Amino acid sequence: MDENRNKQNTLAAIEAFNAGDLERYLASYAPDAVIHGLPEHLEPTVSGHHEFLASMREALPDFSADVHAIVVEGDTLAARLTYTGTHRGMLHGVRPTGKVLRWDAMNFRRFNDEGLTVERWILGDNLSLLRQLGLV
Repeated sequence: MDENRNKQNTLAAIEAFNAGDLERYLASYAPDAVIHGLPEHLEPTVSGHHEFLASMREALPDFSADVHAIVVEGDTLAARLTYTGTHRGMLHGVRPTGKVLRWDAMNFRRFNDEGLTVERWILGDNLSLLRQLGLV
């Protein structure tokens, strides 16, 4: 397992994500990847992840991730991030506020031998996000 390649692939994927290039971002996943942590109404698939990210992009057009730390061991990578975005569309039933929203997250990825993500766990500070939206 090439740990450095997996780290570089992740950083390249985040660069694509931050540029709003969802197709290039999603190309970092194997076609049959399982994505844990998506909203319950979405399938834990690349397609479900695309649907989630597209809806987040509608609500937060400048949605981006800042990476604070990455640790790689074998086929698994852990990343600590902060997501930010300006609230310009409906999000969790809340009309646009124009506020810049920020919340922290931890993500874990497991890679195949080709360096594609085959499994991902998304753990976000959703309580912080809901507070900023005035829902809690």
